Amino acid sequence: MRHRSTSLSKGLGAAALGAMAVVYGSALVPRDADGARWEVLVPLAVSGLLAGCWVLAVRSAPLVTRLPAVPARAGIPAALGSIRRDGGHIAMAYLVIWAPFVAGAAAQHGSGSSLGGLWCALTALFALVLSCYALALVTSRLGPGQKVLRADAAAGRVYAVRARFGDAVREQYRRPTGTGTGDISTIDSYYAELSPESEDGGPAVRPTVRLASMRGDSFRINLGDKHLSHAAAELAGHSGWLCWPSRWKDLAGTDKDRHVAAAFVTDTGHVVWGHTRQDDWTTWLRGELAPARETDPTLSAEVLSSPSRFLPAAHGVSLLYAAAAALLTIPYLVGAVPFGVGIGLGAAAGLTGLVAGVRMANGAKILDPELWTTRQESHPSLR
Repeated sequence: MRHRSTSLSKGLGAAALGAMAVVYGSALVPRDADGARWEVLVPLAVSGLLAGCWVLAVRSAPLVTRLPAVPARAGIPAALGSIRRDGGHIAMAYLVIWAPFVAGAAAQHGSGSSLGGLWCALTALFALVLSCYALALVTSRLGPGQKVLRADAAAGRVYAVRARFGDAVREQYRRPTGTGTGDISTIDSYYAELSPESEDGGPAVRPTVRLASMRGDSFRINLGDKHLSHAAAELAGHSGWLCWPSRWKDLAGTDKDRHVAAAFVTDTGHVVWGHTRQDDWTTWLRGELAPARETDPTLSAEVLSSPSRFLPAAHGVSLLYAAAAALLTIPYLVGAVPFGVGIGLGAAAGLTGLVAGVRMANGAKILDPELWTTRQESHPSLR
């Protein structure tokens, strides 16, 4: 289970990233004098120290637990919050992208070497291309269908039913590859089972609805899966309103998979974004079991705060790679090695830092296993 993100851990994490940004800036400033580059070494040591303190602060923070029960909320909020942008993730992504260039430039240090210049040119081009790709990190966190639902709620009308947040399910779907070699592929998908309730809070004799995670990813991290995982940790057992957009026919008619965006708005004042598959929404929307309801402009719902992103099993090795990258820079930053060796160490440091960032991104995809009930489904041909 993850730990809560506290003000202390956020502050230390931001300070560590800020110190590393100072390292980058200092390393790129030309200097005529020889000798140790203390203007780079000092903030590098400070960044490492702050990163270690950040890990300790995260590990000492309380674990994420289920929110306490609250009274039922009669109205449906008109203002539904969006998933917040992760400033720490954005800053770390750009630091990782530019690590090979900065490490090489620090080793080059205005020497005029053609080999060092070639390395810097190639890594700068690489960083510029990836920087453009990383702009997706600062765009909206909601998909097109979720934006329609959000706008419909703000306009005053959605389709909604009362429901309770049940099991969080990881579905493993096995299907043939079609190669004729006996190979089978497995696709993982995540959803929360929502059990419909009557208006007075009692159970309703209706089929459960699967609120699937939003589609799409950013830097290989599926934001929808993580968003649903955070909700499963804190909102399991809570009741609220399952909402569909008033323009659901437009969404269903233009989506190749016939999916319709949905949101679960809890009585605690939080919103969980996702989508519903055709066999889930048909009964409620085409069968008219989910009535059109007016939203309350005086009410609002926000997305849950994200827990700490650090998981020891996933990120421990990544931090060791980052530490190794920093250590590789020390010999040429103190002027203890010949220029050629320094260029090699700079390239190794940059690539090691890049590997650390990729491993960190892959670790960010890992969801807390204890939150999910695993179920397996198979293609009809494999049954």
